[in-house]
Amino acid sequence: MIPVLVLTHGDLATAILESARMIDPHLVEDTDAVTLPWEVDTDAATTDLRKRLKAMDGGDGVLVLTDMFGGTATNLALPFLEPDRIEIVTGVNLPMLVKLGSLRGLDIPLHELSSRLAAAGQKSIRLASEFLRRR
Repeated sequence: MIPVLVLTHGDLATAILESARMIDPHLVEDTDAVTLPWEVDTDAATTDLRKRLKAMDGGDGVLVLTDMFGGTATNLALPFLEPDRIEIVTGVNLPMLVKLGSLRGLDIPLHELSSRLAAAGQKSIRLASEFLRRR
Protein backbone atom coordinates (compact mmCIF):
# COMPACT_ATOMS: atom_id res chain seq x y z
CA MET A 1 0.00 0.00 0.00
CA ILE A 2 1.35 3.40 -0.97
CA PRO A 3 1.43 5.77 1.99
CA VAL A 4 -0.12 9.21 1.61
CA LEU A 5 0.86 12.42 3.36
CA VAL A 6 -1.52 15.40 3.31
CA LEU A 7 0.56 18.57 3.72
CA THR A 8 -1.05 22.02 4.05
CA HIS A 9 -0.92 25.33 5.86
CA GLY A 10 -3.11 25.78 8.91
CA ASP A 11 -5.37 22.99 10.06
CA LEU A 12 -6.63 22.03 6.61
CA ALA A 13 -4.62 18.80 6.34
CA THR A 14 -5.88 17.50 9.67
CA ALA A 15 -9.47 18.60 9.10
CA ILE A 16 -9.81 17.20 5.59
CA LEU A 17 -8.22 13.89 6.57
CA GLU A 18 -10.49 13.60 9.63
CA SER A 19 -13.50 14.26 7.39
CA ALA A 20 -12.37 11.63 4.89
CA ARG A 21 -11.88 9.13 7.71
CA MET A 22 -15.48 9.67 8.79
CA ILE A 23 -16.51 8.51 5.31
CA ASP A 24 -13.88 5.77 5.03
CA PRO A 25 -12.30 4.60 8.29
CA HIS A 26 -9.69 2.60 6.33
CA LEU A 27 -7.92 5.89 5.61
CA VAL A 28 -6.32 5.64 9.04
CA GLU A 29 -3.79 3.15 7.72
CA ASP A 30 -0.74 4.63 5.95
CA THR A 31 -2.32 8.08 5.69
CA ASP A 32 -1.09 11.04 7.70
CA ALA A 33 -1.50 14.81 7.89
CA VAL A 34 1.08 17.51 8.48
CA THR A 35 -0.02 21.06 9.15
CA LEU A 36 2.35 23.95 8.65
CA PRO A 37 2.11 27.03 10.86
CA TRP A 38 1.50 30.29 9.03
CA GLU A 39 4.90 31.55 10.17
CA VAL A 40 6.69 28.36 9.16
CA ASP A 41 10.42 27.87 9.65
CA THR A 42 11.12 26.42 6.20
CA ASP A 43 14.46 24.88 7.17
CA ALA A 44 12.95 23.02 10.11
CA ALA A 45 9.88 22.03 8.06
CA THR A 46 12.09 20.69 5.27
CA THR A 47 14.10 18.62 7.73
CA ASP A 48 10.91 17.25 9.32
CA LEU A 49 9.41 16.48 5.92
CA ARG A 50 12.55 14.64 4.81
CA LYS A 51 12.44 12.46 7.94
CA ARG A 52 8.72 11.78 7.61
CA LEU A 53 8.95 10.80 3.94
CA LYS A 54 11.83 8.46 4.67
CA ALA A 55 9.92 6.86 7.54
CA MET A 56 6.75 6.47 5.46
CA ASP A 57 8.37 4.91 2.39
CA GLY A 58 8.08 1.16 2.64
CA GLY A 59 9.46 0.61 -0.85
CA ASP A 60 6.51 1.62 -3.04
CA GLY A 61 7.06 5.36 -2.69
CA VAL A 62 4.99 8.06 -1.02
CA LEU A 63 2.25 10.30 -2.37
CA VAL A 64 2.14 13.86 -1.02
CA LEU A 65 -1.13 15.77 -1.37
CA THR A 66 -0.81 19.54 -0.94
CA ASP A 67 -3.31 22.38 -0.87
CA MET A 68 -2.22 24.48 -3.86
CA PHE A 69 0.46 24.70 -6.48
CA GLY A 70 2.81 27.56 -5.65
CA GLY A 71 1.97 27.49 -1.95
CA THR A 72 4.47 26.88 0.80
CA ALA A 73 3.42 23.25 1.35
CA THR A 74 3.99 22.40 -2.30
CA ASN A 75 7.20 24.40 -2.44
CA LEU A 76 8.53 22.49 0.57
CA ALA A 77 7.62 19.16 -1.03
CA LEU A 78 8.91 19.85 -4.56
CA PRO A 79 12.61 19.23 -3.79
CA PHE A 80 11.63 15.68 -2.80
CA LEU A 81 9.79 14.98 -6.06
CA GLU A 82 11.26 11.86 -7.59
CA PRO A 83 9.27 10.01 -10.25
CA ASP A 84 8.19 6.55 -9.07
CA ARG A 85 9.40 7.35 -5.51
CA ILE A 86 7.82 10.58 -4.29
CA GLU A 87 4.90 12.13 -6.18
CA ILE A 88 3.02 15.32 -5.41
CA VAL A 89 -0.58 16.13 -6.29
CA THR A 90 -1.78 19.65 -5.55
CA GLY A 91 -5.32 20.88 -4.86
CA VAL A 92 -6.23 18.22 -2.31
CA ASN A 93 -9.96 17.93 -1.73
CA LEU A 94 -12.36 15.59 0.03
CA PRO A 95 -13.45 13.65 -3.09
CA MET A 96 -9.77 12.95 -3.82
CA LEU A 97 -9.30 11.40 -0.38
CA VAL A 98 -12.53 9.41 -0.64
CA LYS A 99 -11.29 8.06 -3.98
CA LEU A 100 -8.03 7.10 -2.28
CA GLY A 101 -9.99 4.76 -0.05
CA SER A 102 -11.43 2.89 -3.03
CA LEU A 103 -8.05 2.68 -4.80
CA ARG A 104 -6.16 1.37 -1.78
CA GLY A 105 -7.25 -2.22 -2.48
CA LEU A 106 -5.73 -2.16 -5.94
CA ASP A 107 -2.11 -2.95 -6.54
CA ILE A 108 -1.28 0.05 -8.73
CA PRO A 109 1.98 1.98 -8.99
CA LEU A 110 2.51 5.43 -7.50
CA HIS A 111 2.13 7.32 -10.78
CA GLU A 112 -1.18 5.65 -11.61
CA LEU A 113 -2.53 6.26 -8.11
CA SER A 114 -1.49 9.90 -8.37
CA SER A 115 -3.11 10.32 -11.79
CA ARG A 116 -6.38 8.75 -10.68
CA LEU A 117 -6.57 10.93 -7.58
CA ALA A 118 -5.85 14.08 -9.58
CA ALA A 119 -8.61 13.12 -12.02
CA ALA A 120 -11.07 12.41 -9.18
CA GLY A 121 -10.29 15.76 -7.57
CA GLN A 122 -10.79 17.63 -10.84
CA LYS A 123 -13.96 15.77 -11.73
CA SER A 124 -15.56 16.75 -8.44
CA ILE A 125 -15.26 20.48 -9.11
CA ARG A 126 -18.55 21.68 -10.55
CA LEU A 127 -20.48 24.86 -11.08
CA ALA A 128 -23.75 23.60 -9.63
CA SER A 129 -26.03 25.77 -11.77
CA GLU A 130 -24.46 24.54 -15.01
CA PHE A 131 -24.38 20.93 -13.88
CA LEU A 132 -28.04 20.96 -12.86
CA ARG A 133 -29.09 22.85 -15.99
CA ARG A 134 -27.74 20.01 -18.18
CA ARG A 135 -30.00 17.47 -16.49
